[in-house]
Amino acid sequence: MAEKVSDKNRYPQIPATVWWGVRAILNKTPNAVLDDRFLAIQLGVQEVAARQYITELTAVGLLNEEKKATPLALKWRLDSSYPDAVEQMVANLYPQALRDLAPHAEGDRQKATSFFMREGFGQGAAGNKAATYFLIGAANPNESPVRATQPRPAKADGDSPGTGAKGTRSRKSASTKVNGASTKEIHTSRTNGSTDSNAIPLNVNVQIHISADAGTEQIEAIFSAMRRYLYDKQTV
Repeated sequence: MAEKVSDKNRYPQIPATVWWGVRAILNKTPNAVLDDRFLAIQLGVQEVAARQYITELTAVGLLNEEKKATPLALKWRLDSSYPDAVEQMVANLYPQALRDLAPHAEGDRQKATSFFMREGFGQGAAGNKAATYFLIGAANPNESPVRATQPRPAKADGDSPGTGAKGTRSRKSASTKVNGASTKEIHTSRTNGSTDSNAIPLNVNVQIHISADAGTEQIEAIFSAMRRYLYDKQTV
């Protein structure tokens, strides 16, 4: 059983964001010291997490005891020598049995996961180990990892549509110029104050494109009509 624990400690588990994030750091500053605080700030994680990542990066041969890039890491950071570097890492980290069973170039996740489960990991951990195996073994560097975009908080300019008191309405307008033409948008929303349980809140988005040579009176007439039909008129 002790051998199993030792085997399990050999297999790295590195998130893709850390893998590519560290590579980006070394591309910019190859002589950087990637200590806990530096890595935590660069990757936007807690120092305790950064400490674990450093342990993993050291185990795969990318960092030395001084937390600086090894010669292998300096090969890994360059596109031209990246395939050779990862091939060396795979050979050092994983047994031939796994490489024969699930060649990293083929990406057979199911077989790799099954291998790690037979090494003593649970299904979730085995899946993570398999993901790192294929991450390390990919011959082509991913220089532009897709990152999740954080949603922007809603503006606090009054009640949000549909969330105010019964029967309240909100309106927002904006204007821009596109190819010399004036473009205006009206966003209207209405919350029906009826006690009818079948009433459904209605949201209407209207976009109007107006020619740049339109006069002020014409523009005002258009938006006056829109307000009359979409905003001021009450639903029955």
